[in-house]
Amino acid sequence: MHDEPEKKKKGLKLTRKSTRKIIGKWRKLSSEEHGELSTTESIEIDDVPSVKRVLGLPLTESVAADPSFDGIPLPSFFRYALDFVEENGLCTEGIYRLSPPKSRLDELERRANCGEVMVFTDPHEAAGLIKRFLRQIPECVVPPEFDAIAESCSCGLATTTQLTPKLVCSCGAVRNLRESLNRIGIERKTLFIYVFLHAQHVMAQEKENKMGLQALGLLLQTVLEMSRKMVCFSAHAIRPCDGITVPGVSFKKKLGCGLL
Repeated sequence: MHDEPEKKKKGLKLTRKSTRKIIGKWRKLSSEEHGELSTTESIEIDDVPSVKRVLGLPLTESVAADPSFDGIPLPSFFRYALDFVEENGLCTEGIYRLSPPKSRLDELERRANCGEVMVFTDPHEAAGLIKRFLRQIPECVVPPEFDAIAESCSCGLATTTQLTPKLVCSCGAVRNLRESLNRIGIERKTLFIYVFLHAQHVMAQEKENKMGLQALGLLLQTVLEMSRKMVCFSAHAIRPCDGITVPGVSFKKKLGCGLL
């Protein structure tokens, strides 16, 4: 019975956290015995190697940490995840509603943060990582003031509960959105456009995946921290532009990067 604590001690694994703690104690003992160490003699705790990070950073930093090869200002792992859903999951029932186990998402996040090769076994894994990335962005993708643009639309884009591709805006609200998007950072603008163009592709397959504007819109409202009207308005306002495609986009369906 008395040997159990000793066995547990032997079985301890040294982690980065425990290493930092040990180094800290060592420095304290050394300073007490020999006086404060000089700058050249001291071991800085921050010198302990840290894992590269992509998720949870401001968007500009995420892009810099994991840049796309073609210069599109989005993290490359995020674009790959979008591509995977576009190619394999648009007709998957419950896409973006059903999530893989947390342990699997943790592993995918670790891979993204370390720049390792990303391998998805099914579309729900890619969708789960997309949601996790969007939730962890510390700033709003578009400022809360954009809600007023959606509120000002008198053409029904912000109030319809079904995706209606033929619904157009003639009151000038979409023009105001375009002008406002041009005033925010290119990373935020690009992410906003990509997300809603992708959402349109998902909602277009509502009969198969059961993810229409109401279901997917609620999710986008949560992860992007937008009002319901702003989500509905954006789902209709962001439209592909004929003849204008996103440079280097790898979606099977060519995406346009414009507004009505």
